[in-house]
Amino acid sequence: MSDLLIGGAEAPALGALASPVTVIEAGTTCRDVDELFRADEHLGCLAVHGGAPHRRLGLVSRARFQHLMSGRLGYGRLLNARRPVSELTDWSPLVVHADTGVAEVARQVLDRSWSQRFSEVLVRDPGAPLRQVSVTDVFRALSGELANKALTDALTGLANREHFMQRLEQCCAEPDVQHRLALVYVDLDGFKALNDGHGHGVGDQVLQVVADRLRGCFRSDDLVARLGGDEFAAIAQLPAGVPVAPAARHLGERVRACLSGTISLGPLVLPGRASIGMAVAGSVLADGEVLLREADSAMYRAKAVGGGRVELITSVGTTAPQENFTPDRRELQRAVDGGEFLVHYQPIVEASTGRLASVEALVRWQHPRRGLLAPGAFLEAVTDAGFAANLDLHVLEVALAQFSRWRHGLGRAAPRAVNVNVSVQGLLHPGLAPTVLDALSRAGLDPAVLRVELPEAATTAQLDVAGGALETLRDAGVRLTLDDLGAGASTLHHLTGLTLDGVKIDRRFVAGLLDDERDAAVVAMLLELAHTTGIAVTAEGVENRSQLEALQRMARGRPTFVQGYLISRPVAAEQLALPWSDGLHHLHPQVPAPRSAAPAAPGPLASR
Repeated sequence: MSDLLIGGAEAPALGALASPVTVIEAGTTCRDVDELFRADEHLGCLAVHGGAPHRRLGLVSRARFQHLMSGRLGYGRLLNARRPVSELTDWSPLVVHADTGVAEVARQVLDRSWSQRFSEVLVRDPGAPLRQVSVTDVFRALSGELANKALTDALTGLANREHFMQRLEQCCAEPDVQHRLALVYVDLDGFKALNDGHGHGVGDQVLQVVADRLRGCFRSDDLVARLGGDEFAAIAQLPAGVPVAPAARHLGERVRACLSGTISLGPLVLPGRASIGMAVAGSVLADGEVLLREADSAMYRAKAVGGGRVELITSVGTTAPQENFTPDRRELQRAVDGGEFLVHYQPIVEASTGRLASVEALVRWQHPRRGLLAPGAFLEAVTDAGFAANLDLHVLEVALAQFSRWRHGLGRAAPRAVNVNVSVQGLLHPGLAPTVLDALSRAGLDPAVLRVELPEAATTAQLDVAGGALETLRDAGVRLTLDDLGAGASTLHHLTGLTLDGVKIDRRFVAGLLDDERDAAVVAMLLELAHTTGIAVTAEGVENRSQLEALQRMARGRPTFVQGYLISRPVAAEQLALPWSDGLHHLHPQVPAPRSAAPAAPGPLASR
């Protein structure tokens, strides 16, 4: 494990990205400006000082200036050489203070006219020379901020629960780590009474103090997280050469002592006290959920005897190892041939009307021993076995066949399109385009009904490799959608490098839309970015009407789509409420819960 401790939640201000800018006078000739750009190929722009009495500040961007100097038929330099640069200057550049946040600058960039949107941003800092930042750097920094936001708790800056569980499972899968792996579970004593007595503002300050103290308790290569409320957890590796139980007990007592000091908030002095549960992995542990559950149980034992103490459970998993789930290609192919991989469907509807626009095809595994498995339980194993592209094709064929049955059975009442995900392995498969187009042909469907969802995990290099195949599909009429926008550091770069028809805003930002100002700002910015670039935008993970209403307000009447449990859970084809009725009063169709056993005999419109 390395570099697991998440830092602060605050993103850097724009000043951290800025570089010096050359300032010239408004009377400088265009010939002289042209020579400045020719002399330095890295010079992206020049600031222009207008002089007294108005002290105007302008900007000359390299690309626009050279375009004007080239002119029609190449005579621009001859015609403009003696003109003062003031006549080609943008006298209303975007000028921001160095302390302005990256997200706010991105919003201001998007609010500008199309002709000004790609100009550099000028950065002022009292007492310092004028500086500049390119729009590309603004959005690159925003990509990093969004990626960090997806992994961190907004209040404390620690890792969030999702990141914590991902790292825990990774650690449990490493043989040289898991046998000395300790999970520390912390719950603050008396926090509810403190919140009720002093208010949530004071409660939040206490949580931030506790987070800072926990950072100091652990090594830089341990992971500390806030799981929710006043519950914290940490993953730590115990030192080698020391008996496990004493080492774990020593760590727990160190954490307890670290949190036991009083907390001073101005005139308010509060006691620091926590119940701590610890669980240490056994030699054959394979499930992080088990380790977390045991640590949670130990914490409750500590709380039950009065709190302010440490309870320890060792050798978790030694007596009851779980089956190692590592299917090979032959087992996966047998599962496909035996109909074990099922396809469920989740509606995507227009936010303003509730009309059905598309359905997303989502794979499930009806495993003969493990029951119905969600994708998170098996997709990593499928990828490790090199079977992801095969599974992509299976889901595509099943979804297109089902869509064809809906079309023939329901006519105009059928969904207008179907969304199918492609994995990174599928994206890189050399036969991607002909395979997809052949599947559409065999299903008797126009390519325009298919929305291929590109994975957020794909790197720019991988998308470059797949660029030819994606262009072939798009030329044939298939629509391309970028999944989970904002979830990773590279997704905003994909918007400029790909020709897209749609994007989907990651559910993590929608989940915090009502309670987290940063999440709300990110969603508003991503909606604006999608709308201004003319591509369809879908918000994932919409679970309640308040989220839907907030998205409707942000969309301001522009075409926006939503998907999530408020609309419908992913369900089998025969459970989907079709034909879908128009209108917002039908946004939550009453459908049965997904079955955990094998589905009943299909009806006339069901998947076979």
